[in-house]
Amino acid sequence: METDALFWDSLVFEGIGEVEVEAATAAFGTVEVVARGRAGGAACPDCGRLSDRVHDRYQRRLRDLPLADQDFVIRLTVRRFICGFADCPRRTFAEPFSRLTVPHARFTTHLGKWGSRWPGGPALGWRPSWASAGDG
Repeated sequence: METDALFWDSLVFEGIGEVEVEAATAAFGTVEVVARGRAGGAACPDCGRLSDRVHDRYQRRLRDLPLADQDFVIRLTVRRFICGFADCPRRTFAEPFSRLTVPHARFTTHLGKWGSRWPGGPALGWRPSWASAGDG
């Protein structure tokens, strides 16, 4: 079932201006939001110069806290930019989403912060990627 993208944009990404919702669906107990970055470019993490030259795109699948007893997933399109500054050692870098997630994570910062406190989370098999198997 297709749902209203503007509704999800305001509900899920309130205060996170770096993300724009393209589509949202709800089916089989899962709400999935498809999103992308709003910015025209990003600053290179090494030299700090702004780049708007897109090298590639890839998808990240981020889990978030359940919503109304349904799993909640964000499919985020991330752009890789080319750093055009000749003296910079970095050639490409990924678009940052610092208010939404951290690099390489498979969950949102919201889930990372509250997920371990969510009743039943670990009992239902949820474990953040940064938690070791021995953590309780």
